[in-house]
Amino acid sequence: MIAKRRKHISKIVRFTMTVLTSLLIVLILIIILMVSRIQGTARVVNYAGLVRGKTQRIIKLEDAGMPQEEMIADVDEYIKGLRFGSDELNLVSLDDKAFQMKMKELDTYYDSLKQEIYLVRQVGYANTNIIQKSEIFFNLCDVATGLAESYAQRIATRLKQFEVLTVIDIVILVFMILYELLKALRYAKINRELKNKVYLDEATGLPNKNKCEEILTLEVEPYTAICVFDLNNLRIINNQQGHERGDLYINSFAKCLRKGVDVNQFVGRYGGDEFIAFFKDVTKEDVTRNLESVKRVCENGSEIPLSFAAGYAYSNDFSGFTMRELFCQADKNMYIDKNQAKIKEATEKRNLILCVIQQLKDKGYHFSDCIYCDAQTDAYFTLRASYSFFLAEDGSYSGAIEQVLNELFEENQKKEYRHVLQLDYLNQKLTKENPVLEIPYCHQIKDTQVKGKIIAVYLDGDEKNNLHHFVLGFKIYYDTIEMDEKQQLMRYYDQLKQSILENANYIEALMNMAQSVFSVNLTQNQIDGIYDKCMAEDRKPVLPCAYEAYFKQWKSKVLKDCLGSFGIVESCQSLLDRYKAGDKHVTVEYQIQMPDDRVIWVQEMILMSEDVIYDVDIQNERMIVRAIILFRNTSAFHEKDDREKKQLQLAYQKADLESKAKTDFMNRMSHDIRTPINGILGMMQIIRKNWGDMDKLDDSLNKMEVLTKHLNELVEDILNMSKLESNHMEIVNEPFDLNHLIEEMNSLIDAQVSLQNITYHKHMNNIMHTHLIGDALQLRRILVNLLTNAIKYNKPNGTIDAFVREVSSDDSQATFEFEIKDTGIGMSEDYIKNHLFTPFSQAKQDARTRYEGTGLGMSIVKGLVDKLGGNIEVKSEVGVGTQIKVVLTYQLDTSTNSTQDTSTLDLHDKRILLVEDNEINMEVAEFYLNAVNANVDKAWNGIDAVEKVKEEPNKYSLILMDIMMPKMNGDEAAKCIRKINPSIPIVAMSAQSEYTIDQTIMNDSISKPIDEQKLNHVLRKYVA
Repeated sequence: MIAKRRKHISKIVRFTMTVLTSLLIVLILIIILMVSRIQGTARVVNYAGLVRGKTQRIIKLEDAGMPQEEMIADVDEYIKGLRFGSDELNLVSLDDKAFQMKMKELDTYYDSLKQEIYLVRQVGYANTNIIQKSEIFFNLCDVATGLAESYAQRIATRLKQFEVLTVIDIVILVFMILYELLKALRYAKINRELKNKVYLDEATGLPNKNKCEEILTLEVEPYTAICVFDLNNLRIINNQQGHERGDLYINSFAKCLRKGVDVNQFVGRYGGDEFIAFFKDVTKEDVTRNLESVKRVCENGSEIPLSFAAGYAYSNDFSGFTMRELFCQADKNMYIDKNQAKIKEATEKRNLILCVIQQLKDKGYHFSDCIYCDAQTDAYFTLRASYSFFLAEDGSYSGAIEQVLNELFEENQKKEYRHVLQLDYLNQKLTKENPVLEIPYCHQIKDTQVKGKIIAVYLDGDEKNNLHHFVLGFKIYYDTIEMDEKQQLMRYYDQLKQSILENANYIEALMNMAQSVFSVNLTQNQIDGIYDKCMAEDRKPVLPCAYEAYFKQWKSKVLKDCLGSFGIVESCQSLLDRYKAGDKHVTVEYQIQMPDDRVIWVQEMILMSEDVIYDVDIQNERMIVRAIILFRNTSAFHEKDDREKKQLQLAYQKADLESKAKTDFMNRMSHDIRTPINGILGMMQIIRKNWGDMDKLDDSLNKMEVLTKHLNELVEDILNMSKLESNHMEIVNEPFDLNHLIEEMNSLIDAQVSLQNITYHKHMNNIMHTHLIGDALQLRRILVNLLTNAIKYNKPNGTIDAFVREVSSDDSQATFEFEIKDTGIGMSEDYIKNHLFTPFSQAKQDARTRYEGTGLGMSIVKGLVDKLGGNIEVKSEVGVGTQIKVVLTYQLDTSTNSTQDTSTLDLHDKRILLVEDNEINMEVAEFYLNAVNANVDKAWNGIDAVEKVKEEPNKYSLILMDIMMPKMNGDEAAKCIRKINPSIPIVAMSAQSEYTIDQTIMNDSISKPIDEQKLNHVLRKYVA
C-alpha cells in the first residue's frame, strides 16, 4: 500500500515538474517578447523627442533663410515610422490607441506646418504664423512622447509581474529538482546495495552465478586455472531427508570450500550444487594442493558427511582458450571424477546389499521385497523389489510408510499400524535383544483378499544403543492369491533375477539353475568353455573344440524317440537360422542313456545374442552369434508329471466307476421304486373288487403297509446318503434309554424275520448303563441297516445273532460294542476291501428279485459310524456268513428325570393349529391328532395361519407348520406369528432332506411322511 502511494506521489511530482517547466518556458518567451517591446517603445520615445528637436531646428533654420528639405523629409519619415513602424529606423508600431490617434493628429498638423514653412520661404517668417503653429506642433510632440512613455511604463509593470511568476516557477522547480535529486541519491544507494546482492549468494555467502559469469568473461592469462565442484548426493538427500537437509548440505560444503581454498583466490557458487574456484598466478601443484585441502576439510571439518566431484583446467595447457572454454574443459574433467565416485559408491552399495541379504539369509529370511532403512536419517533404499513392488528405489522412510499404509491396510487399521511403523516406536521395540517385529496385514483388492506380514529385522544400533539400521521385509501369502500364468512367470523371473544379481559369481548363479553350462561361438562352430562341477576332467574335451563334433558324440546317447527334438540343437547352422528368424531363446527336451543304463530327461536351454569381435585375419571387425547353453536334469519333474497323470487317470477311473455305479443305481431304483408302487396300485384294485371280503381287505392293507414302508426306506437311504456326502447330517446329543431303543428295534425286526423263517437271537452282555446321551436316531439307523442286510442276504431257515456289550466305562462315558452275525451268503475279501462301503454297490447284483435295495445301506452305516466317532469291523466268508462289529462311545445321562413317560397321551383340552396345503397330508396329520383327542384348527397356507393367530393370540398350545406352501411359506409365517406371540411353540413339518430349522422362529421339526410315534413325542414335549 505504501509503495503504491509513493508511486502515485512520484507520478504527481513528475507531472507537476513537467507543467512548471512548460510554464517557465512560456513565461520566458513572454518576458523576451515584452523586453523586445519595451526596447521598441524606448526608441519610439526617443524618435518622438527627435521629431520635436529636428522640427525646432528646421523652424530656426528656415526662419534664418536656410531651407532644410532633407531634414523636413527626415521628420516626415520619422512620423511615418512612429505611426506604422519602420525597419530602416528599427521602429515598432505601438499597440496603443491614444498614441496612434495623437500621432495621426501630429502627422496631419505636420503637413500644415510644412505649408507654413514653404510660405515662410516666400514671404518671410514675420508674415506667417510659423511661430504659433510650431509651438502647437511642439506641444503635440510632447503629448505623443508622454503617451509613448506611459505605454512603456505599462509594459514594464507587466514584465515585472511575469518576472515574479517566473521566479516563483523557478523556485518550485528547484525544490522539486532537489526532491528528485534526493530520491535519486537514495535509489542510487539502494542500487549499490542491490548490485552487491546481485553478486552475492544469500544461502552460502559466496559470490553467486552473476559474479561467476563476470569471471568467465575475463581474458585468459597465463598461470590461471578454473576448478569446478559438484555435490554427489544432493538429489538423494533431497528425496530421502527433505530440501532443508539438502540446503544444509550445500551450505556446509560452501564453508568447507571457502576454508580449503587459499584466501586470495576466488570461490563462488555457480548455481544449484555446482561451485567454481578461480586461481590466479598458480602452478598445477598449487591447484592440486588446494583440492587436497578442500577434501581434508570436508572429511574432518564438517558435521555432515560430504561427497563431491572436482575437475580443473590449467590455462597453460590450452593455448587459445577463452575463459568459458577453460570452464567447459574443467567441467568435463569434473565428470570424469564424478563417474569414478559413482562407480565407487555403487560398488559400496552393492557390497552393502549383498552383506545385508546374507545377514537376512543367515537369520532365515528370504524376502522378495525388502528395504534397508536408516532410523537416524529417516531414509531408505530398496534391497530387493519384485515386479509388483510399490515403493520407489529410495526416499524418506516416513513418506514410504504412508504409502505402505495405503497399499496394504484397510482404512480402519491405518491409525493403529501407523503408530507401530513409526521410527520412535521401532526404536523402543526393535533392539538387539528383540531383533524381529512382525506386523500381519489383510487387504481387500477387488474380490481378492491379500494376506501377509511386514517383518522389521534389527541390523545394528549406534553407540547409545539407539536403533540405526534395520530391514523392512514384505511377505505375501501367495496361496491366498489367484495368479495366472503370467504372474507366476513374473515371480519366477524376479527370483531368478535376484539370484543372479546377488551372486558375486554369475557362473555360480547359472550353475544353481543348471547342471552344466556351455559357452559357444555359433558363428565359428566353437565351444569356448564348459562349466560343470560334476564332469570328470578326463571327460572334458580340450577347449576350444568344434561344437558339431562334440554334439555328434552326444547324439549317440539320445534315445531314438527323441532324435527329432535333439535335431533342433544338433548343428550350429540350425540354431543360427532360428536366431535370424527372431528366436533368441530355444529350449528342447530329450532322453539320454546313461553309462549305468539309466534313462534320464535332459532339458537344453540355448540363450543366443550377437557380439562384435576384431578378426585378425581380415583386419576388421565382424559380427558373431554367441550362445549360453544350460543343461538341466528334469527327470524328477517328469516323474512328478507321470505321477500326476496316473493320479488323474485313477481319479478319472474312480469318477467313471462312480458314474457307472450311479447309472446302475438309477437303473435299479427305477425297478425298486416301481415294484412297491405297482404292488400298492395292485392292492388298491384288489380292495375295490373285494370290498365286502374283510379277510381279503385286511390282507391287502397289510401288504400295502409293507410296500409303503419299503418305499419309504428306499427314499430314506437316498436322503441319508445325500446328507452324508454334503456333510449336512446333523448329530444331536439328547438323553435316550438304550434298553428302550433295543426293544423298539427288536419288535421291528421280529416281524420281518418271522416272515422270512429266520431265527433271531438277542444278547445283552455286561450292560451296566442304559441312560445315555447321544443321537439315538442314528444308532437306530445303523442297527436297522445291519439287521435288514442280515435278513435280506440270509439263507432260508438261517439264523441271526445280535449282541450288545458294554466293553468299558468311567464316571462320564461308556463304550458299547454292537455285533450282528448271520448265516447268509457272505462276501468275498475283495468285495469287503474295495466295494462294501462304496455307494450303490451290491455283492449279488444278478439276483435282483431276491436281494432288493439301493446298495446304500453299508455306505450309510460307515458314514454314520465315522460321524459318531466310532469304528466298524467286518468279517465274512462266501457261503458261510457275515460278522459285523460296531464300537461307539456315549456320554452317561446322570440326570434324575431320565425315565420315559409311557402314559397314554390325551390332549382333549388342548387346541392345535395345523398348517398344511396338501389335502392328503392334512387328513393324515389330523387323523393322528384326533387319535390323541386334540382339538384341531386347519389353515391351508401361511397367510391363513397368521390371521388365525391374530384373532386369538393365546388360543393355540402348538402350531404344526408346513414349510413349502404357496402365498406365504412356513418360515415367513412363523416370523409373523413370533411378532404376535413370541412364546407359542411352532414345529416345522418338512419333506426336505436338507432343511435345517431357524431356532429363532421354530422350536423343533418333524419330517414327512409323519411318523405317529415321532409326532406323539413332539406332542408330549410341547403340549402334554
